[in-house]
Amino acid sequence: MAVTPDTIQRGTVVVIRLPRDKARPAVVVRSDLLNTLAYATVLPITTDLREGITMRIDVSPDPENGLRAASQVMVDWPQTVRCKDMSQTVGRLDPATMRAITRQMAVVLGIGAPPRDRISQ
Repeated sequence: MAVTPDTIQRGTVVVIRLPRDKARPAVVVRSDLLNTLAYATVLPITTDLREGITMRIDVSPDPENGLRAASQVMVDWPQTVRCKDMSQTVGRLDPATMRAITRQMAVVLGIGAPPRDRISQ
């Protein structure tokens, strides 16, 4: 059963199935001010742990987040999906992890970076 837009908040862990990918957990990073929209931006979560990738945030499983294994939030792979494509909620990430995700998202999106005079080709 799909979740409804008003039942998910920033930090909610949901199960999604992205095109050409398996079903996996993802964390909602959409602002709660937009909870009437039929879609949300999420960051997929993986158990394929990679050392030294700064765009991935480590998350240990616990009852609050609903994860079953050590995982990493893939901040480098934001996806916007329809809420109807989210099959269920499994938990919620803690505030400290969400702050780390927000900092890394600013880097990925170039927020706060000085403008470049020219784009490299």
